[in-house]
Amino acid sequence: MDKEQVLAKLKEMLHERFSIDMSQLRGDTRRADIGIDSILMVDLMLDIETELDFTFDMMDMPSNPSLDEVSELILRNLNKSAT
Repeated sequence: MDKEQVLAKLKEMLHERFSIDMSQLRGDTRRADIGIDSILMVDLMLDIETELDFTFDMMDMPSNPSLDEVSELILRNLNKSAT
């Protein structure tokens, strides 16, 4: 899985879970831009673990991450779990 695929999956999950228009979601869209608080973000990250079948080593991210930053975190953890 590459970064674009992870970003597409993240957008899809945001759309399904929060009814956010996917056309409004870009890599530089920040968590606060779409009205997702940190608790909902952690919950979403746990859903991502289940969906992509891996476990985060750690969910160390900025307080208001962009979708690109979240995608990179997911990809790093996916790659770690694959080795």
